[in-house]
Amino acid sequence: MKRLSALGGFLLLFMIPAAAQTPATDAPQTESGSQSQPQEPAPTPPPPPLVVFPYEISGGYSLRVFTQPNAVRIGLNGGYGSFEYKIRSRISAAAEISGGVRNSGVNGDLSIYSVLVGAQLYPFRHRRKLTPFAHVLLGEGFYLDSYPAYAGFPHQVTTDAAFTWEAGGGIDLTHSTHWSIRLIQLDYAPTKFLGNQSQTNYRGSIGIVYRFGEK
Repeated sequence: MKRLSALGGFLLLFMIPAAAQTPATDAPQTESGSQSQPQEPAPTPPPPPLVVFPYEISGGYSLRVFTQPNAVRIGLNGGYGSFEYKIRSRISAAAEISGGVRNSGVNGDLSIYSVLVGAQLYPFRHRRKLTPFAHVLLGEGFYLDSYPAYAGFPHQVTTDAAFTWEAGGGIDLTHSTHWSIRLIQLDYAPTKFLGNQSQTNYRGSIGIVYRFGEK
């Protein structure tokens, strides 16, 4: 009997700590006795509305590839500046000034400028990241070729002005509320200087854009 009592006491002492370490498997219950449900994450708030400003100015570097009267193509380095007024979300009135210069030494310093106005289109409106656009502009082109005095020949200057137009487009990358980067702008702009047939011009530009004004 004493051995059985001792064995029973030993087993009792062994089972009490084991029972205390056994994890509870029942789900937690609320005061009403029902199981609590996991909380769903809060919905993501929608982004703020995109602000479209009525005015825009842009400027930057331009490279013009011009076909000379002798059919030789040369590149002119220069720049552009533009102003834009939003008429509707997809269309704006635009004005642009551009110019390029090529110093060819005794072969002359060639300069070409243009002043154009027209319409700029946004087929997908303004976007939060990338905004494509297209435009058609009309105006006047100016030609200036200056030859220095050389080998007994006097200094000569040839100038001309003619109607020109430009068609092209590009992509703007939004940087902040007011600022964007003009990643690329490509244009085709034929001219008709010196009474010749239409001369092909291609122009590539990059720059910055600033938008402002009260809507």
